[in-house]
Amino acid sequence: MMMVDLGGYRVAAHVQPGSDPTVVFVAQMGTAGATWRPVIDLLTTTPAVVTYDRPGIGASDARPEPGKPIPYSAPAAELATMLDGLGVTGPLLLAGHSVGSLFIRMYAANHPDRIAGVVHVDGSIPALRLWPGAPASVDGDRPDSSPVDSVAGEREMAGIETPTVPGVVLCRTPGRWAVALPDPAIDGRWQQAQADLAEQIGATLVVATDAGHQLPREAPALVAWAVDAVVRAARDGRDVVDPPPC
Repeated sequence: MMMVDLGGYRVAAHVQPGSDPTVVFVAQMGTAGATWRPVIDLLTTTPAVVTYDRPGIGASDARPEPGKPIPYSAPAAELATMLDGLGVTGPLLLAGHSVGSLFIRMYAANHPDRIAGVVHVDGSIPALRLWPGAPASVDGDRPDSSPVDSVAGEREMAGIETPTVPGVVLCRTPGRWAVALPDPAIDGRWQQAQADLAEQIGATLVVATDAGHQLPREAPALVAWAVDAVVRAARDGRDVVDPPPC
Protein backbone atom coordinates (compact mmCIF):
# COMPACT_ATOMS: atom_id res chain seq x y z
CA MET A 1 0.00 0.00 0.00
CA MET A 2 1.26 3.48 -0.84
CA MET A 3 -0.11 6.97 -0.32
CA VAL A 4 -0.40 9.08 -3.47
CA ASP A 5 -0.69 12.86 -3.23
CA LEU A 6 -3.56 14.42 -5.17
CA GLY A 7 -2.60 17.99 -4.33
CA GLY A 8 -3.01 18.46 -0.60
CA TYR A 9 -4.73 15.17 0.19
CA ARG A 10 -3.72 11.58 -0.36
CA VAL A 11 -5.28 8.31 -1.46
CA ALA A 12 -4.18 4.82 -0.49
CA ALA A 13 -3.31 2.69 -3.52
CA HIS A 14 -1.96 -0.78 -4.12
CA VAL A 15 -0.10 -1.85 -7.27
CA GLN A 16 0.35 -5.51 -8.13
CA PRO A 17 3.01 -6.01 -10.84
CA GLY A 18 2.14 -7.84 -14.01
CA SER A 19 1.76 -7.52 -17.76
CA ASP A 20 -0.11 -5.02 -19.94
CA PRO A 21 -2.79 -3.88 -19.92
CA THR A 22 -2.89 -2.64 -16.34
CA VAL A 23 -6.28 -3.40 -14.79
CA VAL A 24 -7.59 -0.53 -12.65
CA PHE A 25 -10.44 -1.55 -10.36
CA VAL A 26 -12.90 1.18 -9.29
CA ALA A 27 -15.21 0.16 -6.45
CA GLN A 28 -18.85 0.90 -5.75
CA MET A 29 -20.12 3.77 -3.59
CA GLY A 30 -18.30 4.10 -0.28
CA THR A 31 -16.27 0.93 -0.72
CA ALA A 32 -12.54 0.37 -0.38
CA GLY A 33 -10.41 -1.15 -3.12
CA ALA A 34 -9.99 -4.38 -1.15
CA THR A 35 -13.52 -5.36 -2.19
CA TRP A 36 -12.00 -6.56 -5.47
CA ARG A 37 -9.68 -9.14 -3.85
CA PRO A 38 -11.96 -12.16 -4.54
CA VAL A 39 -11.88 -11.22 -8.25
CA ILE A 40 -8.15 -10.49 -8.42
CA ASP A 41 -7.30 -13.83 -6.84
CA LEU A 42 -9.09 -15.62 -9.71
CA LEU A 43 -7.44 -13.78 -12.65
CA THR A 44 -5.51 -16.05 -14.99
CA THR A 45 -3.99 -13.52 -17.40
CA THR A 46 -1.49 -12.08 -14.84
CA PRO A 47 -2.10 -8.39 -15.64
CA ALA A 48 -0.72 -5.57 -13.54
CA VAL A 49 -3.45 -4.50 -11.11
CA VAL A 50 -4.25 -1.22 -9.35
CA THR A 51 -6.74 -0.89 -6.51
CA TYR A 52 -7.30 2.16 -4.33
CA ASP A 53 -9.54 3.83 -1.75
CA ARG A 54 -11.21 7.02 -2.94
CA PRO A 55 -10.92 10.07 -0.64
CA GLY A 56 -12.96 9.68 2.53
CA ILE A 57 -12.85 5.88 2.29
CA GLY A 58 -10.62 3.36 4.04
CA ALA A 59 -7.03 4.52 4.52
CA SER A 60 -7.35 7.59 2.26
CA ASP A 61 -7.54 11.21 3.40
CA ALA A 62 -10.73 13.20 3.10
CA ARG A 63 -11.17 15.79 0.37
CA PRO A 64 -10.31 19.39 1.40
CA GLU A 65 -14.05 20.23 1.50
CA PRO A 66 -15.62 16.94 2.61
CA GLY A 67 -19.13 18.35 2.91
CA LYS A 68 -19.14 19.73 -0.61
CA PRO A 69 -21.06 17.54 -3.09
CA ILE A 70 -18.93 16.14 -5.89
CA PRO A 71 -19.98 15.43 -9.50
CA TYR A 72 -18.81 12.32 -11.32
CA SER A 73 -15.93 14.21 -12.91
CA ALA A 74 -14.24 14.68 -9.51
CA PRO A 75 -13.42 10.99 -8.83
CA ALA A 76 -12.48 10.60 -12.51
CA ALA A 77 -10.00 13.48 -12.24
CA GLU A 78 -8.64 12.09 -8.97
CA LEU A 79 -8.16 8.74 -10.67
CA ALA A 80 -6.17 10.42 -13.44
CA THR A 81 -3.95 12.26 -10.94
CA MET A 82 -3.41 9.10 -8.90
CA LEU A 83 -2.43 7.03 -11.92
CA ASP A 84 -0.02 9.74 -13.06
CA GLY A 85 1.47 9.75 -9.57
CA LEU A 86 1.94 6.01 -9.77
CA GLY A 87 3.49 6.30 -13.23
CA VAL A 88 0.64 4.25 -14.71
CA THR A 89 -0.57 5.92 -17.89
CA GLY A 90 -1.62 3.02 -20.10
CA PRO A 91 -2.63 0.87 -21.70
CA LEU A 92 -5.41 0.55 -19.12
CA LEU A 93 -8.32 -1.80 -18.62
CA LEU A 94 -10.84 -0.05 -16.38
CA ALA A 95 -13.24 -2.16 -14.31
CA GLY A 96 -15.97 -0.23 -12.50
CA HIS A 97 -18.65 -1.60 -10.17
CA SER A 98 -21.93 0.27 -9.61
CA VAL A 99 -21.13 4.00 -9.43
CA GLY A 100 -17.56 3.07 -10.34
CA SER A 101 -18.94 2.40 -13.82
CA LEU A 102 -19.89 6.07 -14.12
CA PHE A 103 -16.47 7.19 -12.91
CA ILE A 104 -14.60 5.04 -15.43
CA ARG A 105 -16.83 6.29 -18.24
CA MET A 106 -15.87 9.85 -17.34
CA TYR A 107 -12.19 8.90 -17.18
CA ALA A 108 -12.33 7.08 -20.52
CA ALA A 109 -14.03 10.04 -22.19
CA ASN A 110 -11.25 12.35 -21.00
CA HIS A 111 -8.34 9.96 -21.68
CA PRO A 112 -9.40 7.82 -24.65
CA ASP A 113 -5.83 7.24 -25.80
CA ARG A 114 -5.01 5.39 -22.57
CA ILE A 115 -7.89 2.91 -22.63
CA ALA A 116 -7.38 -0.67 -23.85
CA GLY A 117 -10.61 -2.15 -22.51
CA VAL A 118 -13.49 -1.76 -20.07
CA VAL A 119 -15.57 -3.95 -17.76
CA HIS A 120 -18.77 -2.50 -16.31
CA VAL A 121 -20.08 -4.48 -13.34
CA ASP A 122 -23.81 -3.80 -12.84
CA GLY A 123 -23.10 -0.13 -13.47
CA SER A 124 -25.23 2.64 -12.01
CA ILE A 125 -27.51 4.69 -14.25
CA PRO A 126 -26.37 8.31 -14.75
CA ALA A 127 -29.29 9.67 -12.67
CA LEU A 128 -28.00 7.44 -9.83
CA ARG A 129 -31.25 7.57 -7.83
CA LEU A 130 -33.56 4.81 -8.99
CA TRP A 131 -36.78 6.26 -7.58
CA PRO A 132 -38.01 9.57 -6.09
CA GLY A 133 -37.23 9.88 -2.41
CA ALA A 134 -34.32 7.45 -2.48
CA PRO A 135 -31.65 8.45 0.05
CA ALA A 136 -28.87 10.78 -1.00
CA SER A 137 -25.60 9.07 -1.90
CA VAL A 138 -22.45 9.58 0.17
CA ASP A 139 -19.17 8.11 -1.05
CA GLY A 140 -18.05 6.61 2.26
CA ASP A 141 -19.19 5.92 5.80
CA ARG A 142 -17.05 8.46 7.65
CA PRO A 143 -18.04 11.94 8.83
CA ASP A 144 -15.54 13.36 6.33
CA SER A 145 -16.89 11.40 3.34
CA SER A 146 -18.22 13.36 0.37
CA PRO A 147 -21.84 13.46 -0.81
CA VAL A 148 -22.34 12.83 -4.54
CA ASP A 149 -24.15 15.37 -6.71
CA SER A 150 -26.05 13.07 -9.04
CA VAL A 151 -27.86 15.95 -10.78
CA ALA A 152 -24.59 17.57 -11.84
CA GLY A 153 -23.16 14.15 -12.61
CA GLU A 154 -26.01 13.24 -14.91
CA ARG A 155 -25.52 16.50 -16.80
CA GLU A 156 -21.83 15.68 -17.20
CA MET A 157 -22.64 12.25 -18.60
CA ALA A 158 -24.94 13.61 -21.30
CA GLY A 159 -23.22 13.43 -24.64
CA ILE A 160 -19.83 12.13 -23.54
CA GLU A 161 -17.99 9.95 -26.01
CA THR A 162 -15.99 6.95 -24.91
CA PRO A 163 -13.42 5.05 -26.97
CA THR A 164 -14.38 1.93 -28.88
CA VAL A 165 -12.38 -0.79 -27.15
CA PRO A 166 -13.01 -4.40 -26.12
CA GLY A 167 -15.51 -4.51 -23.29
CA VAL A 168 -17.96 -6.51 -21.20
CA VAL A 169 -21.06 -5.27 -19.40
CA LEU A 170 -22.09 -7.55 -16.53
CA CYS A 171 -25.60 -7.32 -15.11
CA ARG A 172 -27.26 -8.80 -12.04
CA THR A 173 -29.78 -11.61 -12.34
CA PRO A 174 -33.20 -10.11 -13.16
CA GLY A 175 -35.24 -9.60 -10.01
CA ARG A 176 -32.29 -9.91 -7.62
CA TRP A 177 -32.60 -6.84 -5.40
CA ALA A 178 -31.56 -6.52 -1.76
CA VAL A 179 -34.50 -4.21 -1.03
CA ALA A 180 -38.18 -4.22 -1.93
CA LEU A 181 -38.67 -2.09 -5.02
CA PRO A 182 -41.35 0.61 -4.80
CA ASP A 183 -42.12 -0.05 -8.47
CA PRO A 184 -41.55 -3.47 -10.11
CA ALA A 185 -40.81 -1.71 -13.41
CA ILE A 186 -37.50 -0.48 -11.94
CA ASP A 187 -36.00 -3.90 -12.48
CA GLY A 188 -36.82 -3.80 -16.18
CA ARG A 189 -35.44 -0.29 -16.52
CA TRP A 190 -32.23 -1.37 -14.82
CA GLN A 191 -31.77 -4.34 -17.12
CA GLN A 192 -32.49 -2.17 -20.16
CA ALA A 193 -29.92 0.39 -19.01
CA GLN A 194 -27.25 -2.32 -18.96
CA ALA A 195 -28.22 -3.47 -22.45
CA ASP A 196 -28.21 0.13 -23.70
CA LEU A 197 -24.73 0.70 -22.27
CA ALA A 198 -23.41 -2.45 -23.94
CA GLU A 199 -24.84 -1.37 -27.28
CA GLN A 200 -23.55 2.18 -26.91
CA ILE A 201 -19.96 1.14 -26.27
CA GLY A 202 -19.96 -1.99 -28.43
CA ALA A 203 -19.44 -4.35 -25.48
CA THR A 204 -20.55 -7.91 -24.79
CA LEU A 205 -23.55 -8.06 -22.43
CA VAL A 206 -23.62 -10.91 -19.90
CA VAL A 207 -26.44 -11.36 -17.39
CA ALA A 208 -25.53 -13.24 -14.22
CA THR A 209 -27.45 -16.47 -13.62
CA ASP A 210 -27.43 -16.29 -9.82
CA ALA A 211 -26.14 -13.03 -8.35
CA GLY A 212 -27.38 -9.64 -7.25
CA HIS A 213 -25.72 -6.24 -7.35
CA GLN A 214 -22.69 -7.36 -5.32
CA LEU A 215 -21.18 -9.27 -8.22
CA PRO A 216 -17.53 -8.97 -7.08
CA ARG A 217 -18.50 -10.83 -3.90
CA GLU A 218 -21.39 -13.02 -5.11
CA ALA A 219 -19.94 -14.03 -8.49
CA PRO A 220 -16.19 -13.28 -8.44
CA ALA A 221 -15.49 -16.00 -11.02
CA LEU A 222 -17.82 -14.28 -13.49
CA VAL A 223 -16.17 -10.89 -12.95
CA ALA A 224 -12.72 -12.45 -13.24
CA TRP A 225 -13.77 -14.13 -16.49
CA ALA A 226 -14.88 -10.74 -17.87
CA VAL A 227 -11.59 -9.07 -16.95
CA ASP A 228 -9.51 -11.94 -18.37
CA ALA A 229 -11.59 -11.99 -21.57
CA VAL A 230 -11.05 -8.27 -22.13
CA VAL A 231 -7.35 -8.56 -21.29
CA ARG A 232 -6.95 -11.25 -23.95
CA ALA A 233 -8.96 -9.27 -26.48
CA ALA A 234 -6.88 -6.15 -25.86
CA ARG A 235 -3.62 -8.08 -26.19
CA ASP A 236 -4.74 -9.80 -29.41
CA GLY A 237 -6.31 -6.70 -30.98
CA ARG A 238 -9.76 -8.27 -31.33
CA ASP A 239 -13.26 -8.16 -29.88
CA VAL A 240 -14.24 -10.29 -26.91
CA VAL A 241 -14.97 -13.80 -28.20
CA ASP A 242 -14.46 -15.88 -25.05
CA PRO A 243 -17.68 -17.69 -24.09
CA PRO A 244 -18.97 -16.71 -20.63
CA PRO A 245 -18.89 -19.38 -17.93
CA CYS A 246 -22.04 -21.43 -17.46
